[in-house]
Parts: sequence; C-alpha cells; structure tokens
Amino acid sequence: MYDIKEYWIPAYFRDMRMGNIMSTTQRSESENSFFKKFENHYGTLVEFWLRYESAMDQQRHTHKRFEMESNNSVPKAITPLSLESHALTVYTHEVFYDIQEEIKSSMCGCGIVGYSRSASLEMTAIEDSERGKTFTVQYSPLTSDVDCTCKLFERRGLICRHIFCVFSNKMLKTIPEKYVLARWSKNALRGPIYDLNGNIIENYDTADESQLEMSKVWSEFYNVISVVAKKEADVLRDLQRVLREFKDRVEPKSEKMSKRQEMEMLIGCSAPDEVRILPPRHSKNKGSGKRIVTSKNKAIEKAKKPKRRCGNCKRMAYHDSRNCK
Repeated sequence: MYDIKEYWIPAYFRDMRMGNIMSTTQRSESENSFFKKFENHYGTLVEFWLRYESAMDQQRHTHKRFEMESNNSVPKAITPLSLESHALTVYTHEVFYDIQEEIKSSMCGCGIVGYSRSASLEMTAIEDSERGKTFTVQYSPLTSDVDCTCKLFERRGLICRHIFCVFSNKMLKTIPEKYVLARWSKNALRGPIYDLNGNIIENYDTADESQLEMSKVWSEFYNVISVVAKKEADVLRDLQRVLREFKDRVEPKSEKMSKRQEMEMLIGCSAPDEVRILPPRHSKNKGSGKRIVTSKNKAIEKAKKPKRRCGNCKRMAYHDSRNCK
C-alpha cells in the first residue's frame, strides 16, 4: 500500500472537478517562482510596484503571443474524425494536443466489449488495451450527458478516450458544448466589454479592433525576427537602426526629466516637503540580544586581565600612559 502512496489523495477526489489542480500549493508555488524573477525582499514599495507592473506586462505579452499563435495557425489533424476537426476550432493549441492524443487512443487502443440499455441510459464497456482495464461509459441520448468511470473529465476537464470511443460509435460530428470547458477554449477571456461608465459595449468586434490590429503587428514582428535571425550581423544592425528611427519619429519630443520628476509622474503625486512616515527600525527576530553587563561582572572580567606597568606613573595597574590619571 505504501508503494502506491502517490495515488492515495487522487482516490478521494475522483468525483470532484479539480481542474487539473490536485493541491492548494501548486498555484502559489508557480506564482512564487514567476515573481522571484522580478522581486526580492530588499526592494522598496515603489520598486515593488514597478517590478510588479513589469511582471504583469510579461504575462500580457506572453498571453498575446499565445493568442496570436492560436488564432493564426492550425495544428495538423491525424485522424479523419469530425470530432477532431471540431476540437481544432474550439480548443487552444496546448489543450488540443492532449485532446488529439485521446482521440487517437480511442481509435487505436480502445474497443467496445459490452453494451446494455435501460430506459434513458446506455451503458458501454470500453476495453483500454494501453492500461489493461475495462471502463464503463454512461450515455444519455436525450440530454447528451456522458460519464466515464476513469473520471478524467472530472479531474482535468478533458474528455477521455473512452468517451470519444462512444461518440465515434454514435457518429457525433461535434463535441457537446457542455463538455468544452471555457478555460480550455480559445474564447476563454472573451466576455462582455464595459466602457468607462460601466455600460456593456454591444459590438465586441468593433471595440476589440485595436487589440486585433496589435495582434497582427506582433505576428508580423515575430515573422520578421524569425527571418532576420538567420541572417548576418549586419542585417540585425540594420533592423535595430530602422526600429530606432521609427521610435524617434513616433515618440513625441520632450525635455529630459529628472529622476524625481519621473517618479512623481509615475506615482501620480508629488513628494511632500516634510517626510513624516519613515521606514521602521530594523528589529532582531532571531535569538535574544546580549543582556546588560553589571558593574560586578565588569569588575570580575577586569580582575581576570593581568596588570601591566604604566609608562607614565611607573606602577602595575590596569591602565596605560594614554588613560593614566
């Protein structure tokens, strides 16, 4: 039993939708690892703010790059099933490759070995040759509800190969909408857009036109970089020169501000003439400090030291010519 201890916890959560998160610390550890690239515990509050904004900018940039790749490229299908073609249009690339593997396994490694039917449910026994087990799939033709004993959908939110085997047998052309989780779809972040007054903007396409153009610009930029990266250093320097010239042409000319003015503009307020709130004093949080030494202990420590001859008074004492009285 101890040899399979890694399976203890998942056994208690098979019927719960965990969204591929099996522990409460996984997400926090991932966030800590990400922010450690930008933050440290020695920075000031302003530095924390600036670095946090840099971290958010990198996340937005990474998201835009993935969104651009998802919208402008199509993975290659490996089966003739319409289910895979439908998955191409709804899932992101990373999730689609997992779904594609399940669809492939449903054709190559799964087979129907049993079937029974009740009033509203169809029970299909699917033999999985890769795992060497038999799983049962419940399917309702009226509501399109489906459930598999492997519980992959409950654990990760992805349809398993056994359900795809049943869908293929039923000649389904598309994946039921209820089993395409929004978090795995291409439209995961597309929701209602609000204006400054909190009103919903009806026309999403018009409101998002600038974002679409920005995605196209990033796409062109990455294409240029991929081409130039294979060229010689002179071509790279030419690209840098063109980018600098374009930046100088677009960026408005302004007088150079001091560091204090830049910080005030960034924060949105000016620094006060009198600083009343100061950083707290550094406190010792480990161990205890040294206790106050009493005069008795000082005398004992002094008596332990050997006497020496003073060069001024020529006597054997605990002082020398510099502090002779």
